[in-house]
Amino acid sequence: MSEKNNTAFQLSSGVLVGPSVVQRRGRARRLFQFSTMVAIITLALLMWSQLEHATLDILTSGCANHAKVDVFDWFKVHPSRSLQWHRCYDKFECTRLSVPLDYSEPEGDRAAVALVKLPSKLPPDDERYRGPMLFNPGGPGGSELAGSFREPLNSGVSSEMSVNFTTPSLDIFETKAEQSAWNNNRVPHVNATVDALGIAYGQASVLGQLAKARTRHSAEHVGTPVVARDMLSIIKAHDMALSWEQHMLPCFPYVCNIIQWVPINGVTQQNNVERLISDGVVDADNYYATLWSNNLRDTDGALFNLYDKCVEAGPDACPLHEQTAYRVKRRVDKILDGLKTTPISFYNATLGTYDIVDFSIAKSAIFATLYNTHRDGKKLVLALAELEKGNAQPSWEASGQGSPKDIFECECPAGSAYLPSNAGRGPQTAIACGDGKVVRDDIFDLEEFYGELAQRSSFADVWQMRTRCAGWKIKAKERFTRSRHFSSVEKIKTSHPILLIGNTLDPVTPLWNAHKMSAAFEDSVVLTQKSPGHCSLAATSLCTAKHIREYFRNGTMPPTGTICNVESSIFGGPPQLNTWNAEDQELIRALDGLHQNFVIPSF
Repeated sequence: MSEKNNTAFQLSSGVLVGPSVVQRRGRARRLFQFSTMVAIITLALLMWSQLEHATLDILTSGCANHAKVDVFDWFKVHPSRSLQWHRCYDKFECTRLSVPLDYSEPEGDRAAVALVKLPSKLPPDDERYRGPMLFNPGGPGGSELAGSFREPLNSGVSSEMSVNFTTPSLDIFETKAEQSAWNNNRVPHVNATVDALGIAYGQASVLGQLAKARTRHSAEHVGTPVVARDMLSIIKAHDMALSWEQHMLPCFPYVCNIIQWVPINGVTQQNNVERLISDGVVDADNYYATLWSNNLRDTDGALFNLYDKCVEAGPDACPLHEQTAYRVKRRVDKILDGLKTTPISFYNATLGTYDIVDFSIAKSAIFATLYNTHRDGKKLVLALAELEKGNAQPSWEASGQGSPKDIFECECPAGSAYLPSNAGRGPQTAIACGDGKVVRDDIFDLEEFYGELAQRSSFADVWQMRTRCAGWKIKAKERFTRSRHFSSVEKIKTSHPILLIGNTLDPVTPLWNAHKMSAAFEDSVVLTQKSPGHCSLAATSLCTAKHIREYFRNGTMPPTGTICNVESSIFGGPPQLNTWNAEDQELIRALDGLHQNFVIPSF
C-alpha cells in the first residue's frame, strides 16, 4: 500500500487505500465480514442484520462433544489460493483462503484464513452490485464470535467472516486441562489485595515464557500489519473471481480503532477501498507506544450515567434507587468494599453451578456492563441489589465467569482439529503487545503506572493490558513504526473522507480519541452518538443509522458537529415505533435487534 508521511492512506485514483486489520492467525477470534453491497437500502443491509449472537454449540461445547461438530467440519475444506465456496450453516458459504504466514517469504509456510459468506441475491453483473464489504469487528484478539446468523431484511448483502477456525493456531497450552486450569486461576484486579499486582505480573511473565517456548513461530506473525495483508489477499482473490476493482471497506465496530492508522510497509495497493468507517476509535499513538493509558477517560462517567438513570427511573424500575446518583454510588461502593474482605459464595442445586463472588468478579461484572449499558444496565442493578442481600449468582452470571465444575471435562488436545481454539487472552496479548513498543516495566514501574492511571479512573485496576505486555516476550516480525505522532504531521489526504463515530460515554474508546484521529485526516468527520457503551451498536439510533446509510450510498458526510440522539434506554422498554414511517420502523427493528444480540468485542 502506498504511503504518505509513513501513514496508512494516500489519495489514489479516487479510491481510499487502507485495508484494516485485527487479530491474525491462531483462531485468534478475528471476524471478517466480506459483504457484496447491491442496493443499499438500510443500515442493517450494509453491516449488521446478518449477525445475531446466539453462539452455536459447536463453538462452545467441550471437546468430549465431538458429535456436535457435524454441523460443519472446517477441516474438510482444503485451503486454496482462490475463493472456493462450500455450503455451510444452512444458507451460508464457507472457505479457507491460503495466504503466506510470513509475507516476506511468500513461498514459505502458509496460513488458512476462514471466511463465511452470505451470498447476494443479485449477480455481480447487476448494475446495483457495488462490490464487497470486508467487515472485521473485534479485538484486538477478543472473543467476538457470531455463531448464529439471521436472514437479512432485504436482498443485497453478501458477507464473509472467519469464525475462529483460522490456522495455524496460537494455542499456548498443550491440553484442554492445562488451558482450563490456567483460565480458572483468575487474575485479581490490581488493588483487590496487597499482592494482587505481583500475582498479575507473575502470571503475565509465565504466560509470556510459555508463549515464547511453544508458539513463537505463530505468534511472530500475529499482528496488525500482517493481517492488513491478509485482507488485501482476500480482496485480490475476490477480484480474480469477479474482475472487480473497487471495494467498500467498513470496519465496524472496533477493529478500525487500531487498524485504520496502519500502513503496510513497502506494499503499493491501489483501488482497494472506496469508503471507510471507524466506530469506537483508539488513540493510535497511545496504542503503538503500548501505553493503554488514554482508554478510561469516560469510564467513570459511563457508570455515573447509570446511577443518574437509576434515580430518574425510580424505585420500581431500579432496586438500587436513591435520591441522588451520589447516594447510589456510595451504595455500590459499599457492596464492592465488603467483598474485599467477605466474598459471597453460591450454589444452585438445580443447575449444579457454584462459585465465589469476590471484589474482582463483581468489578468485572460492572465493567463488562458498561460496554452495552442500554441492554445490560438494568440487569446489573438487579444483580447488585441481590448481591447486597447475599445472593451472588446474578453478579457471577453478569461477569461471564465459567463454572469450576466444567473446566476439566477431558484431556484432549487444546488445539483440537474439530473445534475452534479457546486460547483465552493469548491472542489479544500477542497482538496488542506484539504491535507496540516493548514494555520493560518491573513491578515498581507498574505500581507507578497504575497509581497515575487511578488518578484518572476508578477502573484502573481492571485495565491490565500494560501488565500483560510487561510479561510478553515475542514481538511481531512485521511492525508499524513511526518517527512522529499523528497529531504532529501534516493532514493526510485520502481518496474519500473517513467517517469516525464515537459515543459520548464510551468506556474504553473515548470520544476524545475520535477527534484526535480525525484531526490527522483531511476532511474526515466525527459523528457523535449521545449514548453510553462501546461503539454505536451499544444503543439504537435511527439518526446514526441514516448517516451511515447515506455515507455508503452516496458518500455524503454528516455536517461537522453532528450529534445523534438514541431511541433505546437503560430502564425503558423497546423503542416505540408509532411515530415513524414504515421504512424507519423496519430499520429501527433491525437496529434494536442487533443492539440486543450483537456481542461487542471487549478488551
